[in-house]
Order: sequence, then structure tokens, then C-alpha cells
Amino acid sequence: MHKKYVIAGALILAGFQAGLAQAADEAAYKAACDAAEEARKMSAELKYEWNTVAPLIEKAGAAATAGDFGKAVSLCDEARLQSEAAVAQARQQADDWRSAVVK
Repeated sequence: MHKKYVIAGALILAGFQAGLAQAADEAAYKAACDAAEEARKMSAELKYEWNTVAPLIEKAGAAATAGDFGKAVSLCDEARLQSEAAVAQARQQADDWRSAVVK
């Protein structure tokens, strides 16, 4: 009799832990997506937004909707890195044009 309660309790606990893990994954996705979107906006302000970033963010949203938060976080991280690289490129090229001018 007690064995049934122990098993039922273990199953309930496992379900609760799975729910907490999904909530943590969802929170990680939201944080990664917010960071990617912020970096994308920065690159867009500099008029150096790469055309690969928005599709990555869209794919991340689709993955999150499907419940694959690990893939969604990975896609958002890639979008953030590409946006940061675009910002770095914009800043570098803002300075490099001076060396290309004939004196």
C-alpha cells in the first residue's frame, strides 16, 4: 500500500521537476531572445543589420513555440553574435575609409 504512494509521489515530483526545467528553459530563451533583439536593433541603427539575423530570430520563435527551447536559445545566441559582429564591422569601416582616401 505504501509502495503505491511512494511511486505516485515520485511521479508527481518528476513531473514537477520537468515543469520547472521547462520554465527555466523558457526563461533562458526569453533572455537570449531579448539580448539578440537588442543587438539587432543596435546594428540596424548603424544601418549595418545583416540579412541573416531576422530569420534566425524567427526560427528561434518557431522552435520555442514547438517547445524546443534549447534550439531556440542556440538560434538567438547566433543572432546576437551576428548582430554584434555587424556592429563591430560598422565601427571598423567607419574608421577604415580614411586609409583608403588618396592623399
